[in-house]
Amino acid sequence: MTGRNTPNKKQRPMNINKYCLINKINAINLHLGCGGVRIEGWVNIDNYDYEEHDTSRDGAEYDIKMDIRNLDVLDDTVDRILLVHTVEHFVRWEMVDMLTHYYEKLKTGGELIVEMPDLDKCIEWYLMGKKAKHMETPLGMLNMGFTQFYGNQWSKLDYETHRYVWTKGEFKAVLEEIGFSVEVITNDISSHETGRDMHVVAKK
Repeated sequence: MTGRNTPNKKQRPMNINKYCLINKINAINLHLGCGGVRIEGWVNIDNYDYEEHDTSRDGAEYDIKMDIRNLDVLDDTVDRILLVHTVEHFVRWEMVDMLTHYYEKLKTGGELIVEMPDLDKCIEWYLMGKKAKHMETPLGMLNMGFTQFYGNQWSKLDYETHRYVWTKGEFKAVLEEIGFSVEVITNDISSHETGRDMHVVAKK
């Protein structure tokens, strides 16, 4: 099942445990908010089909179409949850509720892996002005620290905007309050922008 280049497709979401059983998937690894990036070995989940005027992604490569705020999966059955530049698309209080929800779904010892902008580093990049990296947008060349404050403000898609950008310390404190053990929190990342974004690994 794929959502690539199929806007406005209507389908009934499949329970994640059932999907994994049918497809003989032993470890339940969930890539949430996958957009146009499909990762092999993961169940790729998104709630939005591709729209041609969306300049932030080039497809909708999900295995299951589902609202990631309310995962249809049994508690204590998920091995890993991955969110790559997804957290910042939700307001703070909603993301706290989502992180609590994910904690309930993960097995004991299960991992939450997150990559997202780091507010402190975004401010540093913005204050660097012309010395920082820039990107071409329909609004002109924009500082790549500044772009993370608000996200995509030109494609007129509400879900592509940014609602809240976290600092490392704040995000770590919330995870620990929920019950997670934070194993890694760093600006040394493998995707997007090293030095501007943060990589977090937390365990239940």
